[in-house]
Amino acid sequence: MTAHDTRDPARPIRWITGGAELSMLSDVLRAEAFIGIDVETSIHGRSLCLIQVAARFETYLVDPIVLLDLSPLASIFADLNVIKVIHNAAYERSVLARCGLRIDSVVDTLRMSRHLRGKRDGGHSLKAVCARELGIHLDKSEQLSDWSRRPLSERQVAYAAFDAEVLLRLFEHFGHPEVDRSRSLGPRPVRSRE
Repeated sequence: MTAHDTRDPARPIRWITGGAELSMLSDVLRAEAFIGIDVETSIHGRSLCLIQVAARFETYLVDPIVLLDLSPLASIFADLNVIKVIHNAAYERSVLARCGLRIDSVVDTLRMSRHLRGKRDGGHSLKAVCARELGIHLDKSEQLSDWSRRPLSERQVAYAAFDAEVLLRLFEHFGHPEVDRSRSLGPRPVRSRE
């Protein structure tokens, strides 16, 4: 399998910047069997700047800089019937916990890769896993860009949406792995993103 460069999401992207839109999103996500979740933070992960949620037909970019009340997401993120596919879930859990959001019913593609592949050259970063498992080369040049700036650039938007979307491809690739549907014990301390 030959890796190819990509940063173009396949699903339409919808910005969520209002309370009514966020409530609508919660209703939409309740009907999903699984969703991909990623976050973007300020430098050193101190502030949440963007939540990306990939569903079957669209990818949603939730803007926590504009939306001060993220509580409509709480019931979805804690819903045991909606699987959340996340790469390095400990990081997302730690960031979202600071906003009062708990994530349960998670499949962590980082842990899945480590479990299935063991020690591998290139490691288990999202970039390495996508290249090895899907033949997709992720352009991670936007990872350390300024996510607190508005408006985001087209490249930032595409990067953010694709990072959530590709999680669903990994979930399919790994054969819809079983998820522990028991409630999480909360976030564990995390050193950095992977």
